[in-house]
Amino acid sequence: MTQAARDAPVSETIPSLPRRQAIFYSMGAIASGVYNGFNLAVLSIYLNGFMGPFLQGYLSNTNTIDGAVIQPLVGRWSDRTTSRFGRRRPFIAVFAPISVLFLIAIPYLHGAGRDLRVPLIAASIILFSIANNIAADPMKALLVDITPERQRPRFNAVISMVSTGAQLGFVLFALLISIKKSNTPVAIFWAAGGVMLLSYILVFLGVREPALAERSAHREQRLPLRQYLIDLRQFGQAQKLLISFFFLWTGLNPLVVYLGPFVKHDFHASNSAAYLVLLVLFGLVAVFAYPWGLLQKRYGYRPMITVGTVLMMAAAGVALVIHVYVLLFPVAVLAGAGFSATTVLNYPYLSTLVPSSKIGVFTGLQTAFSSIAVPISTGIATILIDTVDYRAIFALQFVMMIADLIILWRIDETRAVAEIAAVTRMDLEAPSDQTNPP
Repeated sequence: MTQAARDAPVSETIPSLPRRQAIFYSMGAIASGVYNGFNLAVLSIYLNGFMGPFLQGYLSNTNTIDGAVIQPLVGRWSDRTTSRFGRRRPFIAVFAPISVLFLIAIPYLHGAGRDLRVPLIAASIILFSIANNIAADPMKALLVDITPERQRPRFNAVISMVSTGAQLGFVLFALLISIKKSNTPVAIFWAAGGVMLLSYILVFLGVREPALAERSAHREQRLPLRQYLIDLRQFGQAQKLLISFFFLWTGLNPLVVYLGPFVKHDFHASNSAAYLVLLVLFGLVAVFAYPWGLLQKRYGYRPMITVGTVLMMAAAGVALVIHVYVLLFPVAVLAGAGFSATTVLNYPYLSTLVPSSKIGVFTGLQTAFSSIAVPISTGIATILIDTVDYRAIFALQFVMMIADLIILWRIDETRAVAEIAAVTRMDLEAPSDQTNPP
């Protein structure tokens, strides 16, 4: 390998993603969409009948606090895995079926005694989320392994469209099957589990990691833990993005979790009417996904993420003052368009601030920061709901997103390039450390 090749950004040596691989990888986005739709729409309404606001908000989420510890470790582990199936796919093969088993168990635990029902359902939901995230985060990192940097924004936009389309379809299915029913049908749980499992299987069977990913995994294995931790501290700009992500989700989490209950409580709407507002929100996330990818190419990541965040802040401001059900739909349009920008652009932006060899652990750290935001935002939202009402969550959203934007605009992208180059060069030159087992 020439010195020029050694110094070149690793992501630039990845070939363009073939269409067949892109299609199979996109199948995993269906699992992600169903998982999000189930958690943010179905679970929030299902738990609303027998759990208080805090447990309802904490459990009706895509991440729980355990992810703050587990996901960075999973990311580090996947960065170093050198199995015959690659470094990401083994996690999908093992943990996706486990996640589905805990998902399907949830409605059957509802029949347990009064004292056992809540803890058993809570435990099953938490284990379902843990196992899914252990499968999903390496799958997310796989996107960076198989795509060059120039291709990621638009491909991630396509992935977001597929994911939110699946989310939309699943919520629509839940809406139709719940018409004239006061409870959540068991068929919703089975449908979610079946679709998720099939989607993960297609990713495992159809996606192959490039040789570069295997070489990166071997380099990460040779890197002593002490040097690895020193390396992670070097990426100050990525750390700023993670902090901004924490504030984003501290504001966004109450919106996506409590929007359904807010519609039911403040507008005296049915389950189906609440699902309809969520459908519009998720639908707009899908509709705007690809345009955000195109706009990023012209204007850059931060300006477009900022525009999306401002749209969500505008939606929060309108939601604070409306009292007519039909006006919820313009709010959903604004929120969906803004949410789409952060969904499409945040992760590809993170991948430009760190080397692809360490994207697994930074994917885990991104999940960790959102996991830490969950109990904090849920606790604040619970206090606001109890002392004011559901409408107060929009004020929380507005304030947290101001903090998000302040941190976001402190990122120095030129310095990030230098950080990546310095650490990548050290990793390539690092000698094998036989005293540090893989």
